[in-house]
Amino acid sequence: MTPYPSISDKPVAISSRLAARIRRSRDRLPRAWLHEPLLHFLVLGTALFLAWPFIADRVVSRANQIVISQGQMQRLVERFQRTHLRPPSPDELAGLVEDDIRSEVYYREGIALGLDRGDEIIRRRVVQKLEFMTQDIAAQGAPTDAELLRYLEGHGGDFGAEDEIAFSQIYLNPDRHGAALSRDADRLLARLNAGDGRLNYGADSDVLPVPNDFEAQPLHVIAGIFGDDFAAAIAADPPGRWIGPIRSGYGLHLVLVRERRRGSPPQLSQVRDAVLREWQSAHQVESNQQAYRQMRAKYAIKIEPAALPGAARSAAQ
Repeated sequence: MTPYPSISDKPVAISSRLAARIRRSRDRLPRAWLHEPLLHFLVLGTALFLAWPFIADRVVSRANQIVISQGQMQRLVERFQRTHLRPPSPDELAGLVEDDIRSEVYYREGIALGLDRGDEIIRRRVVQKLEFMTQDIAAQGAPTDAELLRYLEGHGGDFGAEDEIAFSQIYLNPDRHGAALSRDADRLLARLNAGDGRLNYGADSDVLPVPNDFEAQPLHVIAGIFGDDFAAAIAADPPGRWIGPIRSGYGLHLVLVRERRRGSPPQLSQVRDAVLREWQSAHQVESNQQAYRQMRAKYAIKIEPAALPGAARSAAQ
């Protein structure tokens, strides 16, 4: 027969089980905390807070960094000095820097919102800055004397090697002659070449705000007055005979080439500075064109047909 535990044994048994449970819970407590997400968050947050000053520059995106360089600071100081004739105080400099940061922040936020799109002024300014940048790159190289000599030989007319022509011209005003302009020009040309060479500008020539008689002038000067086609026409004809009619921006002309003087090319030593300026200008233009061609090659260009006005569209059909 199994004896029943006495009443006096129950407290002892309960106390033993409770003590064992407490010991087991106490042993499990550290291991449970190690798996607690909150603990992980606190440890990682603390570590990141302590390490952030040392890794911020490498972690933060460059697009979100605003760096005020020493060069920018110097420009701010110089600008202040030009206006106030003294250097800025520390507080004033801090204000200038903050204004610069504000401007950069607003600029970046505006770009992010697309406020630069569709603005022709901003578009032109960006294009201008890019062209200036390519010009600066082109200006870094100095030409050799051989390059300058080749340029002089190819553009001798710009440096005194151009032919000079002395000529007379009779002007026929299209508004005055109307439909008879060509007929009147042909009749007058035949009479001038058949006559004794005496001229009556008052009767034969319409009024024009340039002389009828020109002493020897370089071709580029003649082209500047009457146009390239006019200059090319009188340069190709021999002296001593009236030619025409030759068209200019004014109307029609009959022209007598009286004398042609052949230009002689100058020595490079005589015009070196002028040749250098022209070479640099042409080199910058070519560099801009080359840079544009390289940039353009990166894009697929699609030009849609222009929408014609109603009348033009009907005529085209």
